[in-house]
Amino acid sequence: MAAGEVGGKRERTRAMILLCSAQQFAKHGYNGVSMDLLAKAAKLTKGALYDHFKGKDDVYVQSTSTYLETALKKIKPVHGEEAASAEEALFSYLGKFLDIIHSDLVLRRLMLRLVTESTSSTVQEIARKALAEPFHYTVDLLSTYRPEIDAQECVYSFYCNAILREDLTSIMGVLSPNITAQTSPHTLLSHFRKTLA
Repeated sequence: MAAGEVGGKRERTRAMILLCSAQQFAKHGYNGVSMDLLAKAAKLTKGALYDHFKGKDDVYVQSTSTYLETALKKIKPVHGEEAASAEEALFSYLGKFLDIIHSDLVLRRLMLRLVTESTSSTVQEIARKALAEPFHYTVDLLSTYRPEIDAQECVYSFYCNAILREDLTSIMGVLSPNITAQTSPHTLLSHFRKTLA
């Protein structure tokens, strides 16, 4: 067997472990996952996992970062696809974010669990690897569109609301019955647009 084939198989195995692990961390949370569970989900031995990763923290950081990066790259415009204005680019990007976080349960749960269950060191590492670039991209768009406002604070509030909204809909329905009729992800986008007006 050629060396390239071995490396290719190793990379495919690693990619499969990362995907299976992201799904398990999304489903069970960090504390609900063990190396045994990850090995079983990936249909590998525990030793095979340790051949690719240092331990559970390493698998968590790598799988979560990879999943988030891959998902969030899908919504960023490619070269030549830029919008006519900063406003159009901002709301197009945020609309795509809402669509993907609404349709991809693994993505939404990873983000939710990241902010509620992770240790500060893992949160910081994942934020640097996967979240900093899309966050700053959005801040730059908003700063260009509305330079007089605190873009970081507005974008942070939007993302927190977007991540929590899906899972808090039933509570919102109890606290504010009129909100149950407004469960569309784009209701948040409309609200954000009005807030900036």
